[in-house]
Amino acid sequence: NALKPEEIPIRITGSEKCNTCHSLKALGNQQKSWDESAHSKAYNTLLSDKAKIFNKEKGLETPEQNKLCIRCHTTKGILITTDADVTYNVAEGVGCEACHGAGSDYSPAEIMKEEELFIKHGGVVGNEETCLKCHSQNAWNKSEQISESVCPFQDKDFNYKTSFEKIKHPLNKENIK
Repeated sequence: NALKPEEIPIRITGSEKCNTCHSLKALGNQQKSWDESAHSKAYNTLLSDKAKIFNKEKGLETPEQNKLCIRCHTTKGILITTDADVTYNVAEGVGCEACHGAGSDYSPAEIMKEEELFIKHGGVVGNEETCLKCHSQNAWNKSEQISESVCPFQDKDFNYKTSFEKIKHPLNKENIK
């Protein structure tokens, strides 16, 4: 209807789609930083014997089905109210869109050139608040019960500044055409 155009909801596209451009050396190869990070392996930790044994001992469903686990170990779990395209794969773990927002609307190159347009189209510039949705500033005792704010496997205090240095992946905007 031309008088009432249907608004298409923003969707999670998946890191593979992001990496079509963000693996390019000319743009800074952000994919390499992600590939080498724990974020890319976050879902796989849910499949580990350690996670399965913990959940079984606590009488919880398997980690890959437990909402308290997947809420921080998958992009879809983090963006729980956002639909995902068929191009999204849960095995990506904590993908690009977990920190930068669902990308279906901001992915075109002409939007990525300008931070203002990126944000207008649903993009998020990750910051400490973004990280603290999953990472606790204080490590937890592994014997504790899992909850919204307790991951029994976070064995180190989270320090945003030092952690950001490990994950940062600047975009070389000058080479976006």
